[in-house]
Amino acid sequence: MKNILYSVKTWCMILLMGGLAGGFASCDDFFEPETADALSGDDYMSSITEMATGYLGILTKMQAVGDKEIYLTDTRGEMLEPTDQSIAELIALYNYDDDLTGNSYADPAGYYDVIIACNDYLQNMLDFKKNYPEIVAETDYFDGLFASAIRVKAWAYMTLAEIYGQALWFDDPITSIKDVNDASIFTLLSASEVVDKCLQLLDNGYQGYSAEEDFSWIAWIDPSNVSTIDRSNYRYWDMMTPSMFALRTKLRIWKAAFQDARGEDATATYQALCDELQDKFKSYWASYTHYWKRCPNTPGHYSAFWNNNSPYQEEVVGAIIYDYTKNQTNKLLYHFSNEYPNAYLLTSNEIARARFTDPTIDPLGTQVQDSRLGVITKEYSGVWYISKYRPNPKNEPNKTPVRVNAYQDDVHIYTFRCSELFLWLAEALNHMGRYKALDHVMNNGFTGDYDMLLNIENGADSLVSASDLAEFHDFHSWWAIPTSVDRYGTYNGFRGCLTLGAVDIWDETSHTKEEAQRHNDELIANEWMFECACEGKVYPNLIRFAERYQDPTIVSDRVTPKYATSKTGASVASVTQKISAVNPNSGLKGYYVPWKLN
Repeated sequence: MKNILYSVKTWCMILLMGGLAGGFASCDDFFEPETADALSGDDYMSSITEMATGYLGILTKMQAVGDKEIYLTDTRGEMLEPTDQSIAELIALYNYDDDLTGNSYADPAGYYDVIIACNDYLQNMLDFKKNYPEIVAETDYFDGLFASAIRVKAWAYMTLAEIYGQALWFDDPITSIKDVNDASIFTLLSASEVVDKCLQLLDNGYQGYSAEEDFSWIAWIDPSNVSTIDRSNYRYWDMMTPSMFALRTKLRIWKAAFQDARGEDATATYQALCDELQDKFKSYWASYTHYWKRCPNTPGHYSAFWNNNSPYQEEVVGAIIYDYTKNQTNKLLYHFSNEYPNAYLLTSNEIARARFTDPTIDPLGTQVQDSRLGVITKEYSGVWYISKYRPNPKNEPNKTPVRVNAYQDDVHIYTFRCSELFLWLAEALNHMGRYKALDHVMNNGFTGDYDMLLNIENGADSLVSASDLAEFHDFHSWWAIPTSVDRYGTYNGFRGCLTLGAVDIWDETSHTKEEAQRHNDELIANEWMFECACEGKVYPNLIRFAERYQDPTIVSDRVTPKYATSKTGASVASVTQKISAVNPNSGLKGYYVPWKLN
């Protein structure tokens, strides 16, 4: 076992030094995965070392598409607009062109590259165990790697569904070019069907193997740092594998929205989401105090989510990591930065920026501006740029940049961050009619509620009012723990922790259920805009709200105002019409990126 571990660690260090999977001839090759290439086929795995390095190849495919959703959705979303030096492909996305054939940004091939790699890996893992059972018996990590590949596959499919509204599902390894119309291999699924299929994959596993199994590269390759993970480079690889609970939470909130749209009872789906998040929060907060908690420690830390070389430990749930010194890069700075040699293709829109100072949309309390705006975008010498991923560039006097050189396109991309979890929880609470709990989560938190939540946690229901028990039955004391017990203390609310004013949560005392839940969903949709601008997260979540109510204006009302000042030829009216109509090429609703798959 010692020799096997040494072999794995040696090869992984080679990959660290040379770049994951190290097979890219140039930066262009890195960003242009060829899904038509034949994969390794039979007998590429015959050792535990190959079992590890094969999985790292999957992570490389994830790196290649890590920034893709940002360009695809935010260009069509509420914040971004093309600059004067932008390119035709981005302008076509921005203008909601009906036909994006040949548009390299719109092409989903990179996501299918991830799926092909996962399918190939899973099959080779099955063959490996069949052919070399004695080798597999020497390691505890076969099941964990297998589960990790299942989750990456589900992540890729969910990403396809929320961008394109459909996906071709296949489980076979693809080692040569296949006809996508071959129904024996490929099944075209709607977004709703993809969500159900992914949940089945996570819940049931694949070929008798669970997707639940946790796996840690640190524990396997760097066990001396298990208790000091911040000292281990391998923690980055752990972050890149989607966590089961976060991925399942995202799938569940989408499933529930589709159930709502069909008039089905989604209560069980919402409750399962709440139960899993509550269990995870309790476990995590008990171990790491303020991590994943919007609390007194949060103000001033929003910028820290991006202005460190590694993901912010207090916020990260999952992230795709890059290191330009190892030929691992994305093109975020290339698109957003106006420093040479970047292209500065996309910038922020003035109407979208104005929302952060408009108290009718974003209640500001005693502030004049939502502090998140100054992190998302900045102005220098009359030029606005997206500063989220390069917050301290050289053209800001007296500031030391995180990345000294403007070409260091190694900024991390969050696949999941804890703020998303709270917004999904808020959405679930809203549709369970738990408006008081929703108000606490969204606004000012749980100050003063420690005894009530502790009684609920301990099963002392007789000491809790019936109304509080109905609202908070699955919450626990860590939401309201006082600073005398833990120095970081109470969850202060999603907005309260930023000292913002409270949004007006409706209930059913003065409104119908339908009115209250639609109003509250609109508020949550706004919060996605303020929290997650330019991360590839806002627009897909707006789509989910639109799907629930079968109302595309939830998207168009937030997206189209920026076209009032458009320089590209698109107008508010034309984009509104395209979002509301069925796309003639894809046959799907206009808010999905149109791409004909067969």
